[in-house]
Amino acid sequence: MPTRPSRVLDKKRAALVVLVPAALLLGLTTRPWASGESRDVLSQAFTEVTGGAAAPGVVGLLAVCAVALLGLMTGGRVIRAVSAAVIVLASLGALAMTLLVALRPVATVAEAVARQLARTTAPAATGSSTVWVWLAVVAAALLAVGAVLTAVSSRSWAGLSGRYERGDKPAGGPRGQVRTPWDELSEGRDPTLRDAPEET
Repeated sequence: MPTRPSRVLDKKRAALVVLVPAALLLGLTTRPWASGESRDVLSQAFTEVTGGAAAPGVVGLLAVCAVALLGLMTGGRVIRAVSAAVIVLASLGALAMTLLVALRPVATVAEAVARQLARTTAPAATGSSTVWVWLAVVAAALLAVGAVLTAVSSRSWAGLSGRYERGDKPAGGPRGQVRTPWDELSEGRDPTLRDAPEET
């Protein structure tokens, strides 16, 4: 009976399922996510609101995901546990912000116009979601799924710290103290010859 794999994703695949949708979502924040007209007694104007203006927190959360991914790949057990929680929460936050813009285009347009006019109240407006925001929702959903899979898979990863902790420990003295190359030099021995191959 075949055994099940010990992990879902290795580090390379985990990087792809997180960074690819994150990069796609970041690119989509430069596109218009909502468009419409604002109307008041003084003016009427057509407005397009980019993703970066409609949901500025998305860019920051994408940066958090990248940092958390780095922690998952290089940190020890505690750092991986914290990074796993961070990357999942950040990806879900990006998905929630993106979906909120897609479902509330009128409010998005009105709030953008209010910011442009430095007004405390949003004017009456019409609005509709663009295809770009729905593509952003798909990218954010893929990011969230990838973040969850990465967080689960990271439980079996080894951090980079273990690579530097393995190896022979320095020789100890008669009382258990750690000896260093300086101790050997002071005793007239060359520490570089200790590991040299013997001539035959």
